[in-house]
Amino acid sequence: MATYGDTSPGTVVLFAGRISDIDCSRTGIDLKCRSHLELLNIQMPRRLWQASCTHTFGDAMCQFDRSAFQATFSAGPGSTQVQIATSLTPMPANLYVQGTIAGLTGGNAGASRAIANMGDGWVYLKLAFLSPVIVGDQFQLLPGCDRTLATCNTVFNNASHFGGFPYVPTPETAV
Repeated sequence: MATYGDTSPGTVVLFAGRISDIDCSRTGIDLKCRSHLELLNIQMPRRLWQASCTHTFGDAMCQFDRSAFQATFSAGPGSTQVQIATSLTPMPANLYVQGTIAGLTGGNAGASRAIANMGDGWVYLKLAFLSPVIVGDQFQLLPGCDRTLATCNTVFNNASHFGGFPYVPTPETAV
């Protein structure tokens, strides 16, 4: 400074960054400033280039209405909290695999679970219902998606909204 208080030459920046954590107390404020290099930790690219679909099934990007394929049934005899007897025979057979089952009546009304598998008149759940399943309890099934272009095209007729890149080679063959 030529004279005390003269800041006309400018300032010297010793550190640049972003404020990350703020802790306030009665006697002071503690600020943490992180370097701009921290931005290099962000997962990039935001859109993954992979063969399987990156959209969540039925969301705004997928634009498929899952309720178009919903089915309702009553639990049959022999049902337990992890497998439920049904008379449904979906076409294709794996339409509800990785889908959702929701209880409509009985002790599990309002609860939903993911479907692990379905076949031979049974719906197998990934996680058991909390209450016992009683014969006659009503359940609703919503379809699931295996995130392949073939399923998106043939089963759901939704290939125009497919979020994957099936023709990108695998990392092993790309090199």
